[in-house]
Amino acid sequence: MALSEFIRFRDLTCRFPGCDAPVQRCDIDHTMPYPQGPTHPSNTKLYCRAHHLVKTFCPGWSDRQLPDGTVEITTPTGHTYTTEPHGAAMFPTLATPTGNLHLPEPQAPTPNSNRGAKKPKRSRTREQDRQDRIAEERRLRAELNNDLAYERHYQAWLAEEYGPPPPF
Repeated sequence: MALSEFIRFRDLTCRFPGCDAPVQRCDIDHTMPYPQGPTHPSNTKLYCRAHHLVKTFCPGWSDRQLPDGTVEITTPTGHTYTTEPHGAAMFPTLATPTGNLHLPEPQAPTPNSNRGAKKPKRSRTREQDRQDRIAEERRLRAELNNDLAYERHYQAWLAEEYGPPPPF
């Protein structure tokens, strides 16, 4: 939990160049995937879901992370972009280097090496999830309306049985 909070406070937004998706819509991404790379501040950063999928499943994208949280992203065309953590502008101690990791060099991808890598399939469609949410909201609303109707009935019974309160 503490590591997750540190990364979220350090980065504040998606670290992909030009993206400012807020921390609430971001995933924590390992620069060097487990088990080659540890879960450590110098090996993790935030990407929004779309850019996390691009980095993970689209060939040619790579990134490198420095101990202070700076991320260097290389595109399939060979361009390199550098992003610094936004939280360090407000809290300079967040940019303190968190330690050098001695990670193995990433291997160059072989042709068609991403053939088996695919985005996870959804078990249900978004429309099915939406319909279930609506049905649950309607069920809860009906339950609340029943509770309110019972309370109104009970209050009417009390007023009928006991009359007005005393004048003092």
